[in-house]
Amino acid sequence: MNFINFNNAGASLLEPSTKNEISKYLKLETEISGYYIEQKKKKILDKFYFNAAKLLNCKPEEISFLQSTTYGWNLFVNSITTKKNSNIVIFDNEYGSNYISLINNNFNVRVSKLKENGEISFEDLKEKIDKNTALVAVCHIASQCGNILDIEKLGKFIKKANPKIIFLIDACQSVGHLKLNVKKNFCDVLVCSGRKYLRGPRGTGLIFIKDSIQKIITPKIIDTTKSKIIGRNLSIFNNKNIFETFEYSPSLKLGLSKAIEKFNNLGHKKVELKIKNLSKYFRKKISLNSFVTLHENKKLISGINTFSIKGKASYDIYTFLRQKKIITSISTFQTSTHYFKKKNLNNIIRVSFHYFNKKKEVDYLVSNINDFTKGIK
Repeated sequence: MNFINFNNAGASLLEPSTKNEISKYLKLETEISGYYIEQKKKKILDKFYFNAAKLLNCKPEEISFLQSTTYGWNLFVNSITTKKNSNIVIFDNEYGSNYISLINNNFNVRVSKLKENGEISFEDLKEKIDKNTALVAVCHIASQCGNILDIEKLGKFIKKANPKIIFLIDACQSVGHLKLNVKKNFCDVLVCSGRKYLRGPRGTGLIFIKDSIQKIITPKIIDTTKSKIIGRNLSIFNNKNIFETFEYSPSLKLGLSKAIEKFNNLGHKKVELKIKNLSKYFRKKISLNSFVTLHENKKLISGINTFSIKGKASYDIYTFLRQKKIITSISTFQTSTHYFKKKNLNNIIRVSFHYFNKKKEVDYLVSNINDFTKGIK
């Protein structure tokens, strides 16, 4: 039996057509100058922006190709200018690397608590937001918990409270999984990776920045493609696709473009329905095992499911399943310190389904979890 990938929220399986596009481009780079090939393939490479714009319902020039969500998140946070008394609001499901970036930049961070059922507490958020709030950041689906947050309602709430607040969505786990619409969500900035539900190559991601926001930020990493020196002063002459620099990987960009195109053609409804149905199927079957605790709200279900087993270490569960050729992942306290502290947990097992997974694979997973729990008293 081949390995079964139930870590699609970490790195999914590369879509075959994506692999072929990358391979063909790399073959050309081995035969002809890389710069020359890039120039010859410019129209095809630029399709990335149109595919991404269709994915998010934005303008092509509002997209920048980057290598990961974390890189995009850090780039943006490092590029905003805030007043001395400003604050940034996050939620207690925030991803660890994002929180580290805020601490590293010495921002005044306020943490809004989600309700026990996983929903946004707008009452608590109202207390955290004030006239000095510069940015509100949210994980649409957190890395360590599969609850889907209502980002449309959140966006409306933020802009009603203060239209000047920048609304940033981390869609790392929801892009290629759910429908995203930055206009409908009142979103100013959105970051996501290519390697997860989009089934693109590792080392790819993108950031959407609303054109009005692109005009008021200064990227911390910048080169001659976006700026020029006039005397002793620096002048930015191009604020489109603002976080891109001259050097990048055209083959990976082409690969991500192909993966996005594939998802756009499939349509989010088909993908979302298949993924959610697999989660429901898994949760129904595993709920018969009294030793297993699921940590999501079944009303907010996505493709990410996390669980723990009474008296058993997550690493031992993970290792057992891997020996059975089942790939899962472990979320630890460092993944989201606020979340794990709130739940009084140190780590959990994460299982994340994709549309190519099959019910018989889920049956095999459940059977092995049940075998693992035999003998527990």
